Amino acid sequence: MKKEFICKFNNQRIYGILFLPDNIDKKIPIIILSHGLSLDHTLMIPYAEKLLKHDIASYVFDFRGGGYDSKSDGKISEMSILTEIDDLNSVIDNIKELDYIDSERIYLAGHSQGGLVSSLVANNRPDDIKGLFLFAPAYIIPDDMKELDNPREKNVINIMPEYTGQIYIDGANSINLYDDILDFKKEVYIFHGKLDSRVYLKYSIEANELYENSTLIVFDEEEHRFTDDAKEIVVEKISDVLKK
Repeated sequence: MKKEFICKFNNQRIYGILFLPDNIDKKIPIIILSHGLSLDHTLMIPYAEKLLKHDIASYVFDFRGGGYDSKSDGKISEMSILTEIDDLNSVIDNIKELDYIDSERIYLAGHSQGGLVSSLVANNRPDDIKGLFLFAPAYIIPDDMKELDNPREKNVINIMPEYTGQIYIDGANSINLYDDILDFKKEVYIFHGKLDSRVYLKYSIEANELYENSTLIVFDEEEHRFTDDAKEIVVEKISDVLKK
């Protein structure tokens, strides 16, 4: 079963879709799936559909101003990691209020910048988040900010160069990466492709070593966006964790 579910932040709409098992007779866990920069909720729908085959509920949504085809309010030029943190916090607060959701079993998952944002939010509200599933998390972003005078081709600032200006840069520069994520002591699963040229694997290796309770799964033949086969493996792992 799928249904639209709209959240709000400062009177702005955050568009999303709930993916729910057909027969809900008890409180159920849920995974909130966050997309990457310039993208939208449709990137996360394949994960949601695969999770639903395992009777696992999920929520996909558009960050305000987070991508060219976003259905949420907000301008791309006003978007930053900080506004996305606000959005994800609002989503969590709204999801917690659903009477069929087990508020003690809310998980966060995210791709690229969505993975970074999920890590930052989980760090600040560990009592609300049961665990993290991160797909090529963009832990490189703070370092990308250090090379803006001569950025590499795949520097995050080049993804939407007509929009990612000083608001975005200031938000990214406010992050002290490992100081801001490592207070989260619950389970963390990081999935990363060895061929990823946008977010280098070394960042996930380092995070995995520093997180207290982390597992890193490396795909030898995957790039920044995973193939369907890799997504199947990710979802199988999520299912194993939620049902153990």
